[in-house]
Amino acid sequence: MKTDINNIIKQRRSIYPKEYNGEQIEDSIIETLLENANYAPNHYSNYPWRFIVISPNKIKDFFTKAAQIYKESVFEEKFDAKKFEKTKDNGNLVSHVIAIIYQKDIEDTKSTDIENTCAIACAVQNIALSLSQYENVGGYWSTGLGTHSSKMAEYLKMSKNQSLMGFFILGKTDTKRTEGSKKSYKNFVSYL
Repeated sequence: MKTDINNIIKQRRSIYPKEYNGEQIEDSIIETLLENANYAPNHYSNYPWRFIVISPNKIKDFFTKAAQIYKESVFEEKFDAKKFEKTKDNGNLVSHVIAIIYQKDIEDTKSTDIENTCAIACAVQNIALSLSQYENVGGYWSTGLGTHSSKMAEYLKMSKNQSLMGFFILGKTDTKRTEGSKKSYKNFVSYL
Protein backbone atom coordinates (compact mmCIF):
# COMPACT_ATOMS: atom_id res chain seq x y z
CA MET A 1 0.00 0.00 0.00
CA LYS A 2 1.12 3.52 -0.73
CA THR A 3 1.71 5.96 2.10
CA ASP A 4 1.00 9.13 0.11
CA ILE A 5 -1.93 10.86 1.84
CA ASN A 6 -3.79 11.40 -1.45
CA ASN A 7 -3.68 7.68 -2.19
CA ILE A 8 -4.60 6.76 1.39
CA ILE A 9 -7.71 8.92 1.12
CA LYS A 10 -8.62 7.65 -2.36
CA GLN A 11 -8.06 3.98 -1.44
CA ARG A 12 -10.04 4.08 1.82
CA ARG A 13 -12.93 1.62 1.63
CA SER A 14 -15.56 0.37 4.02
CA ILE A 15 -14.83 -3.32 4.63
CA TYR A 16 -17.82 -5.33 5.88
CA PRO A 17 -18.19 -8.47 8.05
CA LYS A 18 -18.88 -10.71 5.04
CA GLU A 19 -15.27 -9.91 4.05
CA TYR A 20 -13.79 -10.75 7.48
CA ASN A 21 -12.14 -14.09 8.26
CA GLY A 22 -12.98 -14.28 11.98
CA GLU A 23 -9.42 -13.76 13.23
CA GLN A 24 -8.74 -11.33 16.08
CA ILE A 25 -7.05 -7.99 15.63
CA GLU A 26 -4.10 -7.37 17.92
CA ASP A 27 -4.86 -5.04 20.85
CA SER A 28 -1.94 -2.80 19.84
CA ILE A 29 -3.73 -2.01 16.54
CA ILE A 30 -6.93 -1.07 18.37
CA GLU A 31 -4.91 1.20 20.67
CA THR A 32 -3.26 2.90 17.66
CA LEU A 33 -6.66 3.51 16.04
CA LEU A 34 -7.99 5.08 19.25
CA GLU A 35 -4.87 7.18 19.74
CA ASN A 36 -5.13 8.49 16.17
CA ALA A 37 -8.82 9.27 16.69
CA ASN A 38 -7.81 11.47 19.60
CA TYR A 39 -5.76 13.70 17.24
CA ALA A 40 -8.89 14.88 15.42
CA PRO A 41 -9.53 18.61 15.39
CA ASN A 42 -12.01 19.66 18.05
CA HIS A 43 -13.28 23.03 19.09
CA TYR A 44 -11.55 24.57 22.09
CA SER A 45 -9.82 21.21 22.70
CA ASN A 46 -12.99 19.87 24.30
CA TYR A 47 -12.66 16.23 23.12
CA PRO A 48 -16.41 15.58 22.74
CA TRP A 49 -15.91 11.92 21.85
CA ARG A 50 -15.90 8.85 24.04
CA PHE A 51 -15.28 5.32 22.83
CA ILE A 52 -16.36 2.00 24.28
CA VAL A 53 -14.42 -0.96 22.90
CA ILE A 54 -16.28 -4.24 22.67
CA SER A 55 -13.50 -6.82 22.84
CA PRO A 56 -13.44 -10.27 21.20
CA ASN A 57 -14.66 -11.99 24.40
CA LYS A 58 -17.86 -9.83 24.32
CA ILE A 59 -18.45 -9.72 20.55
CA LYS A 60 -20.97 -12.58 20.33
CA ASP A 61 -22.94 -11.13 23.25
CA PHE A 62 -22.98 -7.71 21.57
CA PHE A 63 -24.31 -9.03 18.25
CA THR A 64 -26.89 -11.19 20.04
CA LYS A 65 -28.08 -8.05 21.85
CA ALA A 66 -28.15 -6.05 18.59
CA ALA A 67 -30.22 -8.81 16.95
CA GLN A 68 -32.67 -8.82 19.89
CA ILE A 69 -33.03 -5.05 19.70
CA TYR A 70 -33.75 -5.32 15.98
CA LYS A 71 -36.37 -8.02 16.55
CA GLU A 72 -38.10 -6.02 19.29
CA SER A 73 -38.05 -2.74 17.35
CA VAL A 74 -39.74 -3.75 14.09
CA PHE A 75 -43.35 -4.62 13.43
CA GLU A 76 -43.88 -8.34 13.01
CA GLU A 77 -44.78 -7.99 9.31
CA LYS A 78 -41.51 -6.12 8.64
CA PHE A 79 -39.29 -8.54 10.59
CA ASP A 80 -36.57 -10.05 8.36
CA ALA A 81 -35.38 -13.39 9.75
CA LYS A 82 -32.30 -13.33 7.47
CA LYS A 83 -31.23 -9.93 8.84
CA PHE A 84 -31.77 -11.19 12.39
CA GLU A 85 -29.59 -14.29 11.80
CA LYS A 86 -26.96 -12.32 9.85
CA THR A 87 -26.64 -9.87 12.74
CA LYS A 88 -26.11 -12.71 15.23
CA ASP A 89 -23.69 -14.49 12.86
CA ASN A 90 -21.51 -11.37 12.60
CA GLY A 91 -20.32 -12.28 16.09
CA ASN A 92 -18.32 -15.09 14.46
CA LEU A 93 -16.58 -12.76 11.99
CA VAL A 94 -16.02 -9.42 13.72
CA SER A 95 -12.97 -8.91 15.94
CA HIS A 96 -13.79 -5.64 17.73
CA VAL A 97 -16.52 -3.01 17.81
CA ILE A 98 -15.92 0.55 18.91
CA ALA A 99 -19.03 2.39 20.12
CA ILE A 100 -18.83 6.06 19.08
CA ILE A 101 -20.28 8.34 21.73
CA TYR A 102 -20.94 12.05 21.94
CA GLN A 103 -20.25 13.28 25.49
CA LYS A 104 -22.66 16.19 25.90
CA ASP A 105 -21.73 17.46 29.35
CA ILE A 106 -18.17 18.49 28.58
CA GLU A 107 -16.99 21.63 30.34
CA ASP A 108 -17.26 23.82 27.28
CA THR A 109 -19.91 26.41 26.70
CA LYS A 110 -18.47 27.84 23.48
CA SER A 111 -18.82 25.00 20.97
CA THR A 112 -22.11 23.99 19.41
CA ASP A 113 -23.66 20.57 18.81
CA ILE A 114 -22.82 20.77 15.12
CA GLU A 115 -19.18 21.62 15.89
CA ASN A 116 -18.93 18.71 18.33
CA THR A 117 -20.63 16.31 15.91
CA CYS A 118 -18.20 17.34 13.18
CA ALA A 119 -15.25 16.80 15.53
CA ILE A 120 -16.47 13.30 16.32
CA ALA A 121 -16.83 12.57 12.59
CA CYS A 122 -13.21 13.70 12.15
CA ALA A 123 -12.12 11.31 14.92
CA VAL A 124 -13.93 8.46 13.16
CA GLN A 125 -12.32 9.40 9.84
CA ASN A 126 -8.92 9.24 11.58
CA ILE A 127 -9.76 5.65 12.53
CA ALA A 128 -10.81 4.83 8.97
CA LEU A 129 -7.70 6.37 7.42
CA SER A 130 -5.44 4.73 10.02
CA LEU A 131 -6.58 1.33 8.75
CA SER A 132 -4.57 1.96 5.56
CA GLN A 133 -1.38 0.98 7.36
CA TYR A 134 -2.70 -2.54 8.05
CA GLU A 135 -2.84 -4.83 5.05
CA ASN A 136 -5.38 -7.23 6.55
CA VAL A 137 -7.51 -5.09 8.87
CA GLY A 138 -10.69 -3.38 7.70
CA GLY A 139 -13.73 -1.72 9.11
CA TYR A 140 -16.66 0.62 8.64
CA TRP A 141 -18.91 3.02 10.56
CA SER A 142 -22.39 1.59 11.14
CA THR A 143 -25.36 3.56 12.41
CA GLY A 144 -27.45 0.40 12.72
CA LEU A 145 -27.19 -2.30 15.40
CA GLY A 146 -29.46 -0.48 17.81
CA THR A 147 -27.71 2.87 17.59
CA HIS A 148 -30.97 4.74 18.26
CA SER A 149 -32.27 2.37 20.91
CA SER A 150 -32.40 3.15 24.62
CA LYS A 151 -31.81 -0.58 25.17
CA MET A 152 -28.44 -0.35 23.43
CA ALA A 153 -27.52 2.72 25.51
CA GLU A 154 -28.43 0.72 28.60
CA TYR A 155 -26.39 -2.28 27.39
CA LEU A 156 -23.37 0.00 26.92
CA LYS A 157 -23.97 1.59 30.37
CA MET A 158 -24.10 5.07 28.86
CA SER A 159 -25.01 8.09 30.96
CA LYS A 160 -27.95 10.39 30.21
CA ASN A 161 -25.42 12.97 28.97
CA GLN A 162 -24.14 10.68 26.25
CA SER A 163 -25.50 10.05 22.77
CA LEU A 164 -24.61 7.00 20.66
CA MET A 165 -23.49 7.93 17.15
CA GLY A 166 -22.93 4.40 15.88
CA PHE A 167 -20.27 1.75 15.86
CA PHE A 168 -16.97 1.23 14.10
CA ILE A 169 -16.97 -2.47 13.18
CA LEU A 170 -13.52 -4.04 12.74
CA GLY A 171 -12.23 -7.34 11.46
CA LYS A 172 -9.35 -9.11 9.80
CA THR A 173 -9.61 -9.83 6.11
CA ASP A 174 -7.61 -11.94 3.68
CA THR A 175 -7.83 -9.35 0.91
CA LYS A 176 -8.62 -5.68 1.30
CA ARG A 177 -10.38 -3.70 -1.41
CA THR A 178 -8.84 -0.38 -2.40
CA GLU A 179 -10.62 0.26 -5.70
CA GLY A 180 -13.94 2.02 -5.91
CA SER A 181 -15.93 4.36 -8.05
CA LYS A 182 -16.56 7.86 -6.84
CA LYS A 183 -18.25 10.73 -8.60
CA SER A 184 -16.06 13.66 -9.51
CA TYR A 185 -15.75 16.27 -6.80
CA LYS A 186 -16.62 18.81 -9.51
CA ASN A 187 -20.25 17.67 -9.25
CA PHE A 188 -20.43 19.12 -5.73
CA VAL A 189 -18.39 22.32 -5.97
CA SER A 190 -19.19 25.82 -7.10
CA TYR A 191 -17.12 28.98 -6.93
CA LEU A 192 -18.02 32.59 -6.17
